[in-house]
Amino acid sequence: MDPRMYFAAMEGSMEDGDFSLVDHLKREEENGYQVTPKGNTILHVAALFDQGGFVGEVLKITPALLCYKNKKNETALHIAANLGQSEVVSELLSFEGVETLVRMTDDIGDTALHKAVRSGHIDIVRILVNLLLDPEHDFPANKVGETPLYLAAESGFHDALIEILNVCKEPTYVAGPSNRTPLHAAVIQEHTECARSLWQWNKPLCEESDKWGWNSLHYAVKQGLKEIVSDMLGWKKSLAYLPAGSENDWTTAFHIAASEGDVLMINELLNHCPDCWDMLNCNGQNAFHVALLNGHEMFVYAFLGSGICDSLVDEADNEGNTPLHLLAASGNRVPQMILDHPSAKKMTFNKQNQTPLDIALSRTWTIKKEKLVGDLCSINGRLGQRDFKVKRKTETIDDILRMRKKDYQDKVKRDKIEIKKIMKAAQIQVVVAALLMTVTFAAGFTLPGGLDNDDGPNKGMAILLRKTAFRAFVISDVLAFSFSAGAIFIYFFMADSDVDNDEDFKTDWFKVLRSTYYIAGILQLLAMGAVVIAFVTGMYATLANSLALAVSVCVIGCVSFLMCFWIIIWV
Repeated sequence: MDPRMYFAAMEGSMEDGDFSLVDHLKREEENGYQVTPKGNTILHVAALFDQGGFVGEVLKITPALLCYKNKKNETALHIAANLGQSEVVSELLSFEGVETLVRMTDDIGDTALHKAVRSGHIDIVRILVNLLLDPEHDFPANKVGETPLYLAAESGFHDALIEILNVCKEPTYVAGPSNRTPLHAAVIQEHTECARSLWQWNKPLCEESDKWGWNSLHYAVKQGLKEIVSDMLGWKKSLAYLPAGSENDWTTAFHIAASEGDVLMINELLNHCPDCWDMLNCNGQNAFHVALLNGHEMFVYAFLGSGICDSLVDEADNEGNTPLHLLAASGNRVPQMILDHPSAKKMTFNKQNQTPLDIALSRTWTIKKEKLVGDLCSINGRLGQRDFKVKRKTETIDDILRMRKKDYQDKVKRDKIEIKKIMKAAQIQVVVAALLMTVTFAAGFTLPGGLDNDDGPNKGMAILLRKTAFRAFVISDVLAFSFSAGAIFIYFFMADSDVDNDEDFKTDWFKVLRSTYYIAGILQLLAMGAVVIAFVTGMYATLANSLALAVSVCVIGCVSFLMCFWIIIWV
C-alpha cells in the first residue's frame, strides 16, 4: 500500500498537499485495491484507527470496499466490532448492503456479532442485534460451534446475553462445542446470573445432554451452584434421577455431590428428592462408596448415624465390595464413625473372597498402610483372620504387630540420630550466643563518646545522646542482647532433654526439639545482624565530624550483610 494512503487512513485525511485520495480510489476501482501485507484495504486501516468520518467519505467514493475481505476473510466491520469502534460500526451500517455485511464470516466462521461479544463491547452488540430479526439465520454458529449466545454465556457477558435473548422470541438454540448448550457453558463457568436468565428463557435446556451425557443440572451439582439446582429441581424433580454419562459408564447427581464432598448440595438434593440417596451408579456403588473413595470424610460425619444412609455402610457393589473395601484399596484413613458403626464389624467378603483387611495388607507396607491396618484390626480382632489362614499362612496378626513395632523402633532410632546432630550443632552455637550477649552487655556500659562528667543535671548521661546514629546504636545493641539471651534460654531448654532414655523418649519430642532449634537459630541470626548495625552506627556517631570516614566505615560494615545474602542464595 502507498505510504501516503496508509497515513491518510490513519489520520482520517482525504487531502494532503498534492496528494488526492479521491483520485487514487477512483483509479483503484478499475485496477484493484492496494492492500497491506495482511490484505487490509484503506477501509480496514481506517476502521483499525477509529476514523469513522473518513470511513463514510471513502464508501461514498468506492462502496464496493464495504464487503471487501482481508487475508483472514475479515471485513472492516469485523475489525471495528472487535476493537469496539462504535462510530466506525455506525458508519459502515449506514450504507446499503448491511443485511449481507452483518452475516459475513471470517476464517473461523465469526460474524461481527461474534467479535463484539467475544471482546465485550455491549454498545456494538446492541447496534448489531437490532439489525438481526431472524434468530435462526442471524445467530449462526462459527466453525467450532459457538454462537454469539454461547459466547455470551460462557464469558459471563450478561448484558449481551439479555440483548440477544430479547430478540430471540422463540426459545431456540444451536448446540455448541461438545454438543453443549449455552446453559451448559454458563453453569460450567459458574456464571450464575447468565445461567438463571437462560433457564428462565428456555427451561427445557437443563434436560439437554452434552457429548458425555451430562446435562446442566449435573454440572450445577458438581460446581456447587445450590440456587441453580434448587430452581431446576423445583421446576422438575425428575431431573435428579437422570443418569450422567454413557450407557456403560454413568453416575447420578447424588453421586456427583458425594464425590465432591459437598454436604450442602447433598442436603439440597435430599430436600427435593428424599429417596435419591438410595440410587446406585453403573458399578452398583452407592454414595458412601463414592464419598469414601474420594476421601470425603465430611460426608460420613454428616449423614452416618442420621438414620437416612446407615444401610449404605455394608452395601456391596457389583464386585461385592462394600465402602470399607474401597476405602482399604484407596489407602485413606478409616473415619472413626465407621469404626464404631455396627455394620462395619461384620466380616464381609467380596467376590474375590477378600475382606477389607486383606485388601489393606496387599498394599506396599508404608506408615499410611500401618495406620489403615491398625484401624481395621481395631474394628474386630478377628476381621479377616480366616482369610489369613488361607492366603497368608506365614503372616498372622502377631507378625503384623511385630512389623509395626519394628517400624516404630526404626523411626525412633532415626529421630534420635537427628536429635544428636542438632544437639552437637547447638553446643557450638550456644558459645557464639554467649559471646554476643557478653559483647553487647559490655557495649551497653561503655558507650561511644563517653559520659558527661561535669557537675550539672546531665552528669553521667551519654555525651552523644542527641545524635540519631547514637540512638540507633543503643536500640540495635539492646536488640542484639535480647535476641542472644533468648537463643541461650532455648539452648538451655534443649540441653535439659534426655534423648538416650528409651522409656521417656517420644517421637513427637523430635518435632518440638527441631522447631525450638530453628527458632534459636533465627534469634541468633537476628542478634548477629543487630550487632553489625550497633557497630556501624556506633562508629558513625563517633566519626560524624569526618563524614567521608564515617560513610566508609558504614559501607565496609554492611559488606557482612551482602556476604550473608550471597551465602544463603548461592551456597
